[in-house]
Amino acid sequence: MTENKRKTRTYLSKEDREHVVRLVKKMLGMGKYSSDIKRAVAEEFQLSRRSVERYLKRAREEMVYRMQVEPDVHRAESYYFYRSVINNPNVHPREQLRARERMDKLLGLEIPVVVQADSDLSPAKLKAMSDEEFDALYEKRMK
Repeated sequence: MTENKRKTRTYLSKEDREHVVRLVKKMLGMGKYSSDIKRAVAEEFQLSRRSVERYLKRAREEMVYRMQVEPDVHRAESYYFYRSVINNPNVHPREQLRARERMDKLLGLEIPVVVQADSDLSPAKLKAMSDEEFDALYEKRMK
């Protein structure tokens, strides 16, 4: 006979559901990643990560509704704010760079970073290389 591998379903009271949504909103406001929120809430309330996704969606919808601004309007306001930061000569270059990064993300212009792992290069092998070998490897990788 096969065993049932599914967990028993957890039902939360209305108060607990509201508590979870408030907790998720607070964590989103703190800048936590969705994966961290899912893990923490799932452990705290014995929920599946999929159930927590529904709470995440509900919390985001409530946050957008509370702003009383359409998402497209908010996106446009953010765009013009970032432009003003970039064009302001009194702003530190670090903040201008950050505004440019945020604008790129807003517009979907980010380029994914590709990292190539080289399994044959261990720290011990790198230490054993001569300066010439290391410089040659460096030049090869930088091309």
